[in-house]
Amino acid sequence: MKNLRELVSGQQRKPPSLSDFPQEVGARLRRQRMAFSWRQADLAERAGVSVQTVKSVEKGDPVAYESLLRLLLALGHGVDFLRMLESPHFPTLRAQERYLELSATNALKARRVRSTLEGRP
Repeated sequence: MKNLRELVSGQQRKPPSLSDFPQEVGARLRRQRMAFSWRQADLAERAGVSVQTVKSVEKGDPVAYESLLRLLLALGHGVDFLRMLESPHFPTLRAQERYLELSATNALKARRVRSTLEGRP
């Protein structure tokens, strides 16, 4: 039986370097596209991008943020992407507390704006 340290260390993957990151993203998106039995043209059509953009991403070439986001959404990663941003890795407990305070403040502001807008003729 594994001890806790082995379990925790086994779950933490070392992130790719900045130079390797685009190739890693491209390889993962390509594997998912192929698992769906989609051609590059199929993914391009679903994402609203060109086939060349799909090829570029899969090779790890630079692409516009919007194009990458469109591909992620077409592959069903919209919720995953937002969830990732809601679960940042905080360097300190104070940073996490501050994040939660800011989240609560922003939610309160959004409610105030919504109620103000709804009260207008």
